[in-house]
Amino acid sequence: MRETAVQELSAGDVLARPVRGKNGVVMLEAGTQLTEQYIRRLRNLGVASVCVDRKEEAATAPVRTGRAVGLRDANWKESDAENLKDNDAARKMACEYAVKMAMSEQAIGRVAVGMLEDRFRRQFRTVMTEIVAQREIAEELGVLLQTDRFLFDHSLQVALLSCVVGLAKSYDMARLYDLTVGALLFDIGMTRLPPAIVKSKLQLTSLERKELKQHTVKGFEILSRLPGVSAASAKCALLHHERYRGSGYPFGVKHNDIPEYAQIVGLADMYDALISPRHHRKAFTFGEAMEYLFAAGNYDFDLDLVQVFLRNVSMYPVSLVVKLSSGQTGVVADVEHSMSHRPIIRIVREANGAKVQRPYEIDLRNYRDLVIVQAAMEEHENA
Repeated sequence: MRETAVQELSAGDVLARPVRGKNGVVMLEAGTQLTEQYIRRLRNLGVASVCVDRKEEAATAPVRTGRAVGLRDANWKESDAENLKDNDAARKMACEYAVKMAMSEQAIGRVAVGMLEDRFRRQFRTVMTEIVAQREIAEELGVLLQTDRFLFDHSLQVALLSCVVGLAKSYDMARLYDLTVGALLFDIGMTRLPPAIVKSKLQLTSLERKELKQHTVKGFEILSRLPGVSAASAKCALLHHERYRGSGYPFGVKHNDIPEYAQIVGLADMYDALISPRHHRKAFTFGEAMEYLFAAGNYDFDLDLVQVFLRNVSMYPVSLVVKLSSGQTGVVADVEHSMSHRPIIRIVREANGAKVQRPYEIDLRNYRDLVIVQAAMEEHENA
């Protein structure tokens, strides 16, 4: 075991000790195999160093097998998650993260249609503030944060993307509230599953996959018990894995039998999953993810809904770090909303890796031979 600076970590390193936040909440458990995404998030959260196993120790450590991890869950009970509600520090932190995200320029940058920006800025913040003010909902957000920080972050992004679609469809505040609640807690059932299944980096067995699919039903049961959560919101947890042609679960329903809220949440869930790396694949580029969703029209999701998503969600939000086909690295500085796929890029590194002392801007609308080949949600300083 050795203490290693986060800047020196590499994918495949295994945590020897848990990583905790400032309030003591475990963000990553001991035994977690680090990915590039995990390392990037640790950097962005300001974590200076972590304890990792030496390579030769990690190679033989039982936690690397995935099945041995499950042994640590032998005494796990679903009621363990209920006990996490008592952590006031985690609840407060989760609420602060949610509101901060709603107020960020990065969130505004997800809106591709200029006329929606002001309305989104006002209403998303208002809705998110109202949601976290509900004690029971706030407790579940705290449970989600303690269970898996990256699952929590994914839920925030799904809520953000879903809200953009809701606004594009002219939802009033009541409908927008219900949609956002359902999107924010759509995966809450995952917190009632054994951690080894939720966090497994290896292929699950058929029995484990069957148990994993129970998160939809468990999530519906949890949300149905929460005061102030509508049946429409609870169905987002139950039905977000249903698909347009009946290939989803838990019921295999089709077409209009899938509520619109659940389709929106399922679409946002798929998009954010595509642009995030997984243990078995690299992240899709934003363009690839958009093409995948378009192909899913009237197959996985209603085509009209997919088109609303593609027209109104910005591929390249402001502050996104990107690499161009020229080899240059830059940060999205502005987006001309009529051509959101061709943003203005502030160049911070040249193709040879040299840092630009005086960053300059390139408007991709005027450079058709340049395309974005890689993107990652990072801070400017890390570019």
